[in-house]
Formats: sequence, structure tokens, C-alpha cells
Amino acid sequence: MPRRPLVWLAAAWIGGILIAHQLGETLPTLAWWLAGCFSLLLLLIGYRRKLHWWPLIPLALAALLGALSYAQSLLPLAALQAQLHSLQRVRGLIVNYPSQRPDISSFVLKLSDYPGSFQVFYHHNSNKQTQYFKAPAYGYRLELSGQFKLPWSSEDFDYRTYLWSRDIWAIASVWSSEQLKVQAPRQGNRLLAWGYRTRLRLFALIDRYFSPRSGGLLKALLLGERAYLNPDIKQGFRDAGVMHVLAVSGLHLGIIIGLLWMLLRALRLSISATYLSLLPLVLLYLVLVGFKVSLVRASLLFVFIALGAVLAERGIILRRWADPLQGLAAAALLMLIMNPKALFDVGFQLSFAATTGILLALRWALPRWQRCAPQLKERWGTSESLLKRLLFKLGEALLFSLLVSTAAQLAVAPFLAYQFHRIYLASFLINLAIVPLATWVIWGGLGFLGLAALPLAFLAQGAAALETLLLQLLIGLTERFAALPWSYLLVSRAALLGALVLLPLLLSPLAWSIGWLTLLRLRGR
Repeated sequence: MPRRPLVWLAAAWIGGILIAHQLGETLPTLAWWLAGCFSLLLLLIGYRRKLHWWPLIPLALAALLGALSYAQSLLPLAALQAQLHSLQRVRGLIVNYPSQRPDISSFVLKLSDYPGSFQVFYHHNSNKQTQYFKAPAYGYRLELSGQFKLPWSSEDFDYRTYLWSRDIWAIASVWSSEQLKVQAPRQGNRLLAWGYRTRLRLFALIDRYFSPRSGGLLKALLLGERAYLNPDIKQGFRDAGVMHVLAVSGLHLGIIIGLLWMLLRALRLSISATYLSLLPLVLLYLVLVGFKVSLVRASLLFVFIALGAVLAERGIILRRWADPLQGLAAAALLMLIMNPKALFDVGFQLSFAATTGILLALRWALPRWQRCAPQLKERWGTSESLLKRLLFKLGEALLFSLLVSTAAQLAVAPFLAYQFHRIYLASFLINLAIVPLATWVIWGGLGFLGLAALPLAFLAQGAAALETLLLQLLIGLTERFAALPWSYLLVSRAALLGALVLLPLLLSPLAWSIGWLTLLRLRGR
């Protein structure tokens, strides 16, 4: 196998899923089983006879297994959708944390009598009764009647594909508490049930100290709940190209881990002890947020990196084996094994694309910076002045912030253009202002929740006042960036596909020239 085998296996698995997606139902599942068995036989023969091509067989086998897992995961959508018009009542279990607003609640109902799930929207504003069931909770087993229909899609976003990637094949709309019947409460996972109750308590603390406008933004930044977010604020973040700040992901986990890392290292804990101390805290944050796809990816990557660092420090493995790209590939492979359709989830695509871009950029830039940094320090005379050392550190931080922001934005730009028909022209510069400010907002929010949970109301009020100022500054800055005429460019999907086809042709003369220059240079040696 080549170096970084998990990266190659994950790429092969993804290739198999894409092939199966294109073929659809044209090939029966049995054909995939037979192809997999044949590849396994070739693998055994090649390995025993030491044939030079045998490392390619595991990649082919991974591709076939990826295609088989995708084919096995497909729902019989045609048959299910044919029954949709005759459905009058369904039963199921609420399997996610419901989003609750005064006018509407939404949740995912895993069906008991049919495969897959429904996305349910319960409209409170049309319900004139004040009965027992106004807020569906996680883990409730329900029976409901209402209007059942196929998910909609629009030019801006393919909502149907987004739900289909999560095994949700229909939408249920409910307008009255009489259409909802609780069959049994507290039927879900106990840990997640505790996380949901704790989440609601944190929401209550935020509502006590913040206005709806500021509190809605804080809930989105800390816990990924955008149901309370003001529509104007949401549109401003979208137009400025910083919508990812509102979607709890690896960025938020990294900000929280960064704060906890500094605190734990200040207590003089070793690196291994710090990693091991952070693992349960990462799990706690996952439980409070609700195991969102992007956060699960980031958490798995952190777990693999932490385990690699701990094992390397103890001498069990070599330090070079603790490779972030290997950890990222392992996280992707594990998630796709569990749910092959996650590959078509926009959150999965953006999360892994951004992280891959950042890791590749840092892998290229860090060695070069380490070679030239001592010369720059000597030229600037940083050893002579504390101010010069601080300015050098500040410049270094700004340089790598720009690198990380640019790498992430370039990596996700094709996916944003394809899914949302937008290219954000200056988002890498805007992120240099928004992300550091959002970092302080998240840190301040964590500090506020810690004080508000204690019987220290006067301290919590002071923390809430400072946090409100930071939130208003973040909102105002985002609105200014969103108002810029060059903040984003609308593109059509056809234009994007055409550009992706023409780009290699446009770059081929440059690549040809570079190839010839390299060849002439080698001959000159």
C-alpha cells in the first residue's frame, strides 16, 4: 500500500459511492457482491505470490465495498412516494433535538412502520388551544396526522437531496395539538435526553439575560440553534460569506478546545494529560449540540490526533505516524461506512473540503516558514526588543490566519457555487475580521454560562453586558461587509460545470510550460 493508506482507502471508498450513485439501480446488489468477492480473491492471490500490482486490489475492493454499502443504503423511494398521497397517520420516534420557536417547531421523526424518516413542522401559530403538547421533546414516541408531501427544491438550494442524504423522504405539516398523540415519552438515548434537557436550561439562561436579537445569535454560535436567529442577521452573515460561523463545526470546536487547552496547560499538565482531559469535554459538547455532521467529523479528527499524540509520547508508535490527514481520512471513512449517503450532505462536503484545504496548506507552509523564520527574526532584531518580538508574533499570527482562511475558502468555493450558486469574492479577507471577533464572542459566551449557572447573578449580569457589546459589534461588522457590492457573485450551476471543464484546458499551457522548464533545468544539471 502507498504512504497514508487511509487517505487512499477513503478516496477509493468515495469513488465507489460516486460510481454507484451514477449507476443508480441499473446494477443489482448481487453484482456488487460478486465483484467484491472476485476482488478479494485477487487480493489473496496477489499477496501470496508477491505480485507487484497487489496493492491496487485493496483500493478496488474498497471502491466496491463503498458502492455496495451505498446500494444497500438506498430507500425504495419510488414505492414509498407512491404511498404518500394515501397516508393519513404515521408513528415514530423523535431522534433529533427539536428546534422550537413560538410559531413553529421542527423535528425528525424516525418511522416505525416505514423505512426512513419524516421532517415534521408543527405550526403553533394556528393552534388556538393551550393543551399539553406544545413542545415536542427528544425521545418522544408519537402518532401524528397531517399533510404529507415530498420535500421541495428551489434554484438556491436542493432541499430534497439534502433531506434524502439523511434518509428523510417526506415532510409532514401539523397545525393542531389534536393531530399529535404522545404514545410514550423518554424512549430515546438517555445521554442525549440529558443533553437535550441541559440544552434547554442553557437556552433559558440566555433568554434571562439577553434580548431576543442578541440571544438568538449567541444560541447559534454556542449551540448551533438557528431557530431563534433574527432573519436579517442570518441574511447578513450569508451575504458576507461567513455563514459557516453560524453552523457549529470544527471552527467552533477548535475555538473551545483552544481556550481549554490554554487553561489546562497553564496548570502544567503534560500534552498527553491535556489531550485525555479534553476528550470527555469534547463528548460533552457533542451531546449538548446534538451530534451534527460537521461537529462529529471534527470530534473524530480530534480523537484520532489525540490518540496518536498520546501513543507517540509513550513510545508506542512513531510521531510521524500521527498524521492529521490520516486522521481526517479515518473520520471520513468511518462516517461513510455508517451512512454512505452522507457524501451528498452539503455539511459533510463543506466540512471535509475546508479541513483538507487547511491541512494541505499548513503542510506546505509550515516547513518553509520554519526555515525562513530564524533569518527574519535576525534581520528584524527581535532579540533586542520585546516590542519587536510581539510585533513579529502578531505578524506571524496574521500571516497564518490569512493562509488558513484562504485555503479553507478556496477549498469550499466549488461546493458553495454548486450548492448555493454563489462565489464569495473577498470572504478570506472578511474572515480575518469576523473569525477572531467570533472567537471572543464564543469565549465570552462560555464564561457567561459558567457564571450564570452559579448563584452569582451580579457577575453574570456584568458578563452578559460585555457579551452583548461583542455580539452587537459582530452583527454591525457583518452587516457592513454584507453591504459591500463585491461581497459575492451569483453563478449558475451550468456555468460552474462549464468552468470546471474548461479550467484544465486553460491551465494546460501553463502546466506544459512549467513541465518544459523543469525538464530543461534537469538537463542543465
